[in-house]
Amino acid sequence: MLDFEADHVVVATGARWCASGVGRANTAPIPVAGAAPVLTPDDICAGATPEGPVVIFDDDHYYMGGLMAEVLCAQGLEVTLVTPAPDVSNWTHNTLEQGRIQKRLIEMGVRILPLHAVVARDAGSVTLECAYTERQHQIACGTLVNVTMRRSVDGLFHATEALIGAGASGPKSLTRAGDCLAPGTIAAAVYSGHRYARELGAPPMTGVPFRRELPALATD
Repeated sequence: MLDFEADHVVVATGARWCASGVGRANTAPIPVAGAAPVLTPDDICAGATPEGPVVIFDDDHYYMGGLMAEVLCAQGLEVTLVTPAPDVSNWTHNTLEQGRIQKRLIEMGVRILPLHAVVARDAGSVTLECAYTERQHQIACGTLVNVTMRRSVDGLFHATEALIGAGASGPKSLTRAGDCLAPGTIAAAVYSGHRYARELGAPPMTGVPFRRELPALATD
């Protein structure tokens, strides 16, 4: 990348879903027995074929968990969606989509188990834990699909930073943008790139990066 001799470089190499199961509900990786299959949305999008019955553990709460359930159910697989939230894709209440998503999954035959987290992956099953009582029980599982958290793909950024730190000739600025800086929504990634372009070459900004109206209040 340094061979281009660009004055400014912004790295936007995205993020990938983690297979570990770490997320809001689980702060440590989900224990997996042996070689029990565990996939991520990236694997499904790359063409991986899960073995049913499929359990989707949605601790992301946006659209991806419901989307994976719909895609795999349409392939004829038996699908169970497990989420610690009270309903499917809970964050989409904010975008007025939640009712449509849950209705479609129910109509397709997806089994929905809310208020539970996957806490162990065993051969042929997963162990679920109630969000309130912490009681555990097992359900059959051929393949576990974890939709929990994403990790930035920032190896190129850090490798380039290390070369510059070691004395290599580099650009005036090296910056991360979008999911490479911090995984977020598509809108957040678009804004990150747009903001970088707007602020490129501008004087350093102090305070908040936007204007606020501060009304003057009358003394009387």
